[in-house]
Amino acid sequence: MTRQVRAAFVAAVVVVLTIVGGVAACSTDLVGGGAADRLAAAPEGAPQPGGDLSVLVAGEVATWDPQLMYVGPEAFFAERTFVRTLTAYGTGADQRTLVGDLATSAGTPSDGGRTWTFTLRDGITWEDGSPVTCADIRHGVARTFDRTTHIAGTNYASFLLDVPTAVTAEGLEKPVYSGPGDKADQAAFDKALVCKGRTIVFHLREPEPDFAHIVALPEFAPRKASADTKDAKATFSVMSTGPYKLAKPWVVGKGGTFVRNGAWDPASDPIRKAYPDTITVTSGLDEPTIIQRLLNDKDQDAYAVSWVQASPTLRNQAGSMLQARLTFPYTGNVDYLALNMRSKVMSNPKVREAFALATNRATYVAANGGEGAGSPSWSILGPAISSVGTDPGKAGKVAGDPQAARALLQSSGLRLPVKVRVVHAQSVLADKAYAALAAGWERAGFDIELVPVQPEEYYKTIEKATSVNAYDVFRGVWTPDYPSAGAVIPALFDARINVDSSGPGQDAGYFGDAAVERLIDQADATADEAARGRIWEQADALIRERGGYVALCATKALHVHGGSVRHYEEHAVGGIVDLATVSVR
Repeated sequence: MTRQVRAAFVAAVVVVLTIVGGVAACSTDLVGGGAADRLAAAPEGAPQPGGDLSVLVAGEVATWDPQLMYVGPEAFFAERTFVRTLTAYGTGADQRTLVGDLATSAGTPSDGGRTWTFTLRDGITWEDGSPVTCADIRHGVARTFDRTTHIAGTNYASFLLDVPTAVTAEGLEKPVYSGPGDKADQAAFDKALVCKGRTIVFHLREPEPDFAHIVALPEFAPRKASADTKDAKATFSVMSTGPYKLAKPWVVGKGGTFVRNGAWDPASDPIRKAYPDTITVTSGLDEPTIIQRLLNDKDQDAYAVSWVQASPTLRNQAGSMLQARLTFPYTGNVDYLALNMRSKVMSNPKVREAFALATNRATYVAANGGEGAGSPSWSILGPAISSVGTDPGKAGKVAGDPQAARALLQSSGLRLPVKVRVVHAQSVLADKAYAALAAGWERAGFDIELVPVQPEEYYKTIEKATSVNAYDVFRGVWTPDYPSAGAVIPALFDARINVDSSGPGQDAGYFGDAAVERLIDQADATADEAARGRIWEQADALIRERGGYVALCATKALHVHGGSVRHYEEHAVGGIVDLATVSVR
């Protein structure tokens, strides 16, 4: 893809850990002993089909339209139940393995990665029994080019496909094709996405080695043209290609029930086992109510799951039986600090090194809730991408080393204490966590000024052109859309696609380094995924060596599930329970 457009479609997702009041005062289930808890401690045995799984959702589901879904729990729910894509991630020990889903394989690149070819499997149908065709894939992708309706989902197709572009009156470059209603430019789109029977060929503007990961997003799911209506309720209609279909129309504020899709052929699906007979989704709930119901584990709630996050302190309060129903998956987020390479103090390499050396990751994790809230990290590449973040190596101690940092700071040529302004999004937990970090930095000889900003204003604040002179250190949180360093490093540390007169874009610290940029280009040109991963790790190590960022924590969620839910496993990519393999007793 072009450097100019790469940053445009990779977006940060800020995930706020939810601390639910009243959890500690819950019933005797906190110490275990309930009937469902006793079942939870029993051996699971082989998974059995049948039963009703409940899914409890806080607030309202935004949409069930694949092309309007952004990456997150609802999208992963859909992809494991009624939305199939060309590729998907495996289960169990193969969670990080990309396999063909609608396609027979994870795709075949050619022309240096500018062309990708997929072949549809035999026997895949819609819930009405009609076959899923290449034309359905093409129509689904075409819908993402219509900016009047496609306003919430990811936008990879319109930036990647080799469709001619034009410059708008606002000076923005965009494809000339504007979606299924654009008959004048249909031929241009059809050249970029070619159908030949069951074979689908994508022609890209530039090489994209991660394209097999990208087509696993709901944006690339098939869509029947006949399903397009102007009915406001259409956003919640479901036309299934997976093992479940919606039994009755979705009710906003209440939910709906997914039942078995009789047209789904298990032989055509390498991933989904679809053990429950039905999946009842209840929406419109508040988070404390969901957590309380799951803790109480009564009646149908014993068969319930949710992606609502409980307080990480629950881990220390729970009895042994309840512990079996608590899980702590990585969210995919990494909290980090971007150091302003253009500020008066942080432009000094020794100051950046001393600041990193003095950073106490242990106290940051503790302030956010302890082990259940996350793991100290030395890399912005989360555990779903690489293991380098969990190994400090030569990066320093988990509690920091203020004495060594002070000695380094004294050699910087600056008079101590060195004034540093740190800006972060404000919250009760964040204020506590940054105060804890500040204490360690000040022991090393820094004079820290913490600048909390309301969360809804935070990114507007740090992406202004004036931020370069206002702050020395920026708080960041990053969740990649797919598990590849290619969805992280360029978006955050490639100045070529971020920094201009309007501000730093997502490169909040104005990091720019020719050696790192060469590694980025080398990774983009490397077809082999393992070799590409090693290059990305080299780039990441060099960014850290040059003081581009300080990683803090790979964050975790705390989830609770009902005691009669079996074979409960959270997916490394989805971050929630894997409905492809879960069962109920």
